[in-house]
Amino acid sequence: MKTPIVVMENPREWKAAYPAVEVVAARDYLGQSQYLKERDLKVVNLCRSYTYLTQGYYTSLLAQARRHRVIPTVRTINDLRSKAIYSLEVEDLDAVIQKSLKSRPGAAGSDRFELFIFFGQCGGNGLQELARQIFDLFQCPLLRVEFRYQGKWDLASIRYAHLHQLTPEQEALFIEAFQNHMARRWKRPRTKNQTRYDLAVLYNPAEALPPSNRRALQKFVRVGEKMGIGVDLIERKDYAKLAEYDGLFIRETTQIEHHTYRFAKKAESEGLVVIDDPDSIMKCTNKVYLDELLKTHRIATPRTRVLQGVALKTLRALEAEIPY
Repeated sequence: MKTPIVVMENPREWKAAYPAVEVVAARDYLGQSQYLKERDLKVVNLCRSYTYLTQGYYTSLLAQARRHRVIPTVRTINDLRSKAIYSLEVEDLDAVIQKSLKSRPGAAGSDRFELFIFFGQCGGNGLQELARQIFDLFQCPLLRVEFRYQGKWDLASIRYAHLHQLTPEQEALFIEAFQNHMARRWKRPRTKNQTRYDLAVLYNPAEALPPSNRRALQKFVRVGEKMGIGVDLIERKDYAKLAEYDGLFIRETTQIEHHTYRFAKKAESEGLVVIDDPDSIMKCTNKVYLDELLKTHRIATPRTRVLQGVALKTLRALEAEIPY
C-alpha cells in the first residue's frame, strides 16, 4: 500500500516534529484530478470540522467514493453527531467502564473527567483497553470522551478532538499513536497458500435456538475451503477483527439494540459484503413493516396472518401510549 496522506484545511498546522508524511490541503484533495485517479490510497482526515457540507465532511465522503481507505468514515462522522446512536453503540462497554474506572474517586472526588484517545491509544493511565474498545466502535483519529459519575461511572459524550487544541504532552502521545497506526496493515497479508477471500461467520455458541447449528456451521467451513474461501467462525468478542475480512455472514439471531446490528454496521462501513445488512435487520425485525410489505404484494398465508395479528397488537399498544 502506498504511503498514507494526511488531509487538513491548512497543511501548515502539521508541525515539523510530526511524522514525515505527505500533507495535502483539503481543497486540493477534493479538487485535483490526481487524487481521483489514485488507487489503494490511505487517507487520514484531520480537518478541523467534520460538520455536514464542510471540507472535512466531503473529504471523507469523496474518499469513500474513490475507494480510498479513510479515517474517519462518513458513517463514523454521522454516528458521533447523534448521542442516541453512540449511546446504543457503547452499551456493551459498561462492564469495561466500571472495571477500568473502579479506582477513581467518583462521588468523593471529581464527578467527571475527560479521556483523549489517539488512534486507539490513551497513554499509560490504565485505561488502554477501554480506549481501544471505544476506538474499535468509532474509528476517528482524535476522540475526546467524557465520563460522569452518578452512582457509577457513565460515558456522557464522545466528540472529535482537533490537532490544534492539543497540549505538548498530548502531541507527544499523538505522534506515537500516529506512527503505530500507520505501521499496521489494513488487511491481512496474503500468500500463495491463502484463500482468495476471507469470510467471517458471526455466531453465538451459547444461543439456545441459533439460525444455524454447529453441524451446519462446520459445513460452511468445509464448502468454503472447496470454493477457495477461508471461513472463520467469530464471536461477539471478535469485533475488532472485522476489517481483516472480505465478508460477514451473521448466523446469530439479529436485533436492533444488539451487537449483531453493530457488527452489520461496522462491516458495511468497512466495505465488506454483509448478510444480513443493517437495513435488512432493521426491516425484518419489525413486524409492522413486514405486515405492510406482505399486504402490498398481496401475500397471505397462515404465517402472515400470525404476523398481521402481532402487527395489529403492536399498533394498538402504540396508539394507547400516544396522547391526543
